[in-house]
Amino acid sequence: MSIKQAIVQQALSLIKPGMVVGFGGGSTVAELVKEAANHVNDIQVVTPSPTTRQLATVLGYTVIDPQYCDRLDIAFDGCDQLDSHGSALKSGGGIHANEKIIATLADEYWLLTVKSRLVDDTFDTKTPLVLEVLPKALALVMRTITDLGGQATIRTASNRDGMTLTDNSNFLIDCHFPSYAHLADLNTNFATLAGVVETSYFDHLVTNAILGDEETGQVTKLH
Repeated sequence: MSIKQAIVQQALSLIKPGMVVGFGGGSTVAELVKEAANHVNDIQVVTPSPTTRQLATVLGYTVIDPQYCDRLDIAFDGCDQLDSHGSALKSGGGIHANEKIIATLADEYWLLTVKSRLVDDTFDTKTPLVLEVLPKALALVMRTITDLGGQATIRTASNRDGMTLTDNSNFLIDCHFPSYAHLADLNTNFATLAGVVETSYFDHLVTNAILGDEETGQVTKLH
């Protein structure tokens, strides 16, 4: 059994018939979606990911739009980094605003990832802090990033000419800072800045995590 399959099997045991379940994006969550379709009945799905939504629809799930859902029993997602205090940093998919809605709706928010992404105290700056930004606020946000000591890169599309647009028709800005020693304070500065829709820092939103050790092949829970 691969480490990914071992993570999925532990996560599968948390899903019960009749639950409303949130599934994020990524290959590990996709495997969990497939496994749950074969082993657990009567699940309703809410997802921030267009790819996961398509997969869940093909597999026959009842898929609910987040705007019509005020509570989830449990939700699963991936991350780039997490700590033991229930915080995580995400960046890759650029759907963190919608992911954070799902995380907040869920009674339990579980991350599925490898143990090497668990940090001791301070997050590694190799992962950018990503901002979803209203187009009209672009210049304001870019100036603020510089004022706070960061370097900003507007994310561009790889398959067309121009900037990447989120599902909400906003821009994504990758912010690189020399240190994340005060990441929570930095995050607050952006979260309260006019025009910033959401940040990719999930501050104490994580209930638990299932961690796969790629060296030993063992799977453990964070708490």
